[in-house]
Amino acid sequence: MFGDLDKYILVFLTGLVVTYLFTPLVRSLAIRFGVVDLPDARRPHKRPTARGGGVAVVLGVHVACLVAVWFPCPQIAGALDFVWWEKFALASLVLLAVGIVDDIRGMKPLIKLGGQVSAALFMWFSGTHFGQLLGHDLPAPVDCVLVVVWLVAIINAFNLIDGLDGLAAGLAIISAVGLSGILLMQHIPGEVLLLLGFIGACLGFLRYNFHPASIFLGDTGSMFIGFTLGVVSLQTFNKNTFLISMTIPIMVLGVPIYDALLAIWRRSVRSWMSGKNAGTRRGIMQPDVEHLHHRLIKSGFSTQRVATSLYVLNGALVTVGLLIMFFQSHAAGIFLIALLAGVYVLLRQLAVIELRETGRALLMGLHRPTHTTFKALAYPVWDMAWLAGSLALIMWGIEGQAVDFWHTWFVDLPVWVTPTFSLLALSRTYVTYWPRARLRDVLMVLVWLQTGILFSLGLALVIDPAQGAKWVLRAVLVAAMSHPVILASRLFYRSIEELMLWLKRQGEAAGEIERVLLYGAGLRAQLFLKDRALRTSRKPDGRLILGLVDDEKSLHFQWVYGFLVLGGLKELPVLIERRKVTRIIIVSELLPESRAAIQEIAARTGMKLSEWQPEEQELVLSAR
Repeated sequence: MFGDLDKYILVFLTGLVVTYLFTPLVRSLAIRFGVVDLPDARRPHKRPTARGGGVAVVLGVHVACLVAVWFPCPQIAGALDFVWWEKFALASLVLLAVGIVDDIRGMKPLIKLGGQVSAALFMWFSGTHFGQLLGHDLPAPVDCVLVVVWLVAIINAFNLIDGLDGLAAGLAIISAVGLSGILLMQHIPGEVLLLLGFIGACLGFLRYNFHPASIFLGDTGSMFIGFTLGVVSLQTFNKNTFLISMTIPIMVLGVPIYDALLAIWRRSVRSWMSGKNAGTRRGIMQPDVEHLHHRLIKSGFSTQRVATSLYVLNGALVTVGLLIMFFQSHAAGIFLIALLAGVYVLLRQLAVIELRETGRALLMGLHRPTHTTFKALAYPVWDMAWLAGSLALIMWGIEGQAVDFWHTWFVDLPVWVTPTFSLLALSRTYVTYWPRARLRDVLMVLVWLQTGILFSLGLALVIDPAQGAKWVLRAVLVAAMSHPVILASRLFYRSIEELMLWLKRQGEAAGEIERVLLYGAGLRAQLFLKDRALRTSRKPDGRLILGLVDDEKSLHFQWVYGFLVLGGLKELPVLIERRKVTRIIIVSELLPESRAAIQEIAARTGMKLSEWQPEEQELVLSAR
């Protein structure tokens, strides 16, 4: 009689051996019938490669499941039994049929989505549920929707990430190991048997799928992998608090989920920006070459290094998920740290393209001179809402005004809101087009805000001088809560512009470009940078601005216009060699001796040298 450990080993080896032996057969059949993946811009492989290898993975997993539920071994706690396997097998057969058809002749995205939804619905009707939400049982329709959304999301996450040799199968193994650890901690080891067979099958297939791959999973395999992990991950939802229930699967299935979220974000913004023209519209289901593995390849990573890097990243996320499970009493703190780290990585490294596209969409929407009536009303309503809301929060939360609150608040509005709002209305702030405003316009808003709150304080002191300390504190709090938000609304467009410039520089640093130093850190440098941003907003100019050089020593190693002043004329030869500079652009009025020195340095080092000057040119008019 086999023991528990023997059963685990047997199930794992079954999945491994069956998939390992059947994959060459599937590969031969795929090549014979022309089911091959041809190289193109989205696929980094160099020669036609068989696809549909997921058939062998599906076979290996289900044979392993049969061993787990039929073999005369001790029963292990968990939901995995023959009845459960029958339902799981029937649902996966739906995906198998969809995947085979798609791998052989292609399938419309909506039809493929319909097949995925059908498989997810079958699992829900078979008893796979989302569980509780915040301690309450979910209504059946809500539970059904959540199960379908979750399973379809995980299916497509692995379907999207399957674009590189060994990537999807390797990430699936790491995620399955993480889920196994979580299920063991929850004392339901029965489901671990399914995952062990799954891990063995993926390892058996990875022998043929790792770079250079001789066969690909295809949609048959990638959808089945996502479906299996999605179904098993739902088992972790019922045993924990809401925070842990949601966090653990997202962490364990990390890289595919994040890649899918970035793809949805990126494609949604581009679909909106492309407009309603059928000839140019880019749908959310339209593929692109900007998934995480595509970006790493473009940055110079080899195929093996890309796969290894994403394995490590997914492994780190799995570790975080296991830590959250292990230290449940401190889960909130671990989750917060992981969230902050994840947000930083996403913004700094992984979501540059998505942020850039979103920024372009925001700038385009704010810059359009349409809906002028709405824009004319937006700022007054915004200002009034923040002023009145701040007053209400202060009176209720800080001053403890609970008795007859609404009447008192309404009576105090004319004193604490009307003066500021009236001054803003009488000034030109509501007829200023803020996307093209100057610093002077922003300063005037600040002046009128401060004047208005001082006027309100004076009125309050006149009405009830005995409560002078209360009125001073209220004035400070109203200003602190409302004024920064009112100012921020005016600076929002400019902030997005600055973000776009930063993101643009991040993108420029990746390719073959001209490495440029700007000579000069004055107003002309600012004009040059603004002119360049305008000219390159649609098409990059192939230049990377490394920094500024200026003869004023007080500016050295200071940030000016978003760039570091690296030194002066004396440091220029060293900077050219150290920074591998290929061009110097003069953006300043130079003394004759300084100009001659720069020209001599450029000639000696083989530098390209150019000068930028904003000049007015007289136009010659021809007589009619």
